[in-house]
Amino acid sequence: MGLFDFLKITVKDKKLAKPAPRAAQTSAGHSVIEFDGRSFPIAALTTKGFATSAFDGSLIQGQNARVTVKVDDPAGKFTFSATVTVADAKDDRLIGNWTMLPTEVEDVIRKYAQIRAKQKPTAKA
Repeated sequence: MGLFDFLKITVKDKKLAKPAPRAAQTSAGHSVIEFDGRSFPIAALTTKGFATSAFDGSLIQGQNARVTVKVDDPAGKFTFSATVTVADAKDDRLIGNWTMLPTEVEDVIRKYAQIRAKQKPTAKA
C-alpha cells in the first residue's frame, strides 16, 4: 500500500454517467442553501437558523457544515457563507442553527424578515 493510495479515483464512462438531480426551485424566488455542490430551497430564514425543503438526507443531526446562503426574491437579494449545526435532518427537511453569525449578516436577515412579513397577504376567514 502506497502513501498516496487514497488519491486513486475511478473514472466512469461519460456516456453512462447521469448528472445529479437539482433541487426544485420555489415559486417564491430562488433562495437556496448550498453545500457540497447541492442546493436546497429555503423554507424559512431567521437570525437563529434556517429550514429547507426537498432535502436529500446528506447531512445528519448534530453534524457541522459550511454552507452558502443565497437569497434572491422580491424581499431581498444577498449571499453569505456560514457554519451551521444540523438540528434536524429528516422527512425531506433540513433545519440548521448558525454557530456564529456576523452582526452585519444578522442585520440583513432582520431587515429581510421585516420586508417578508409586510409582503405576506393577510388571511381573512
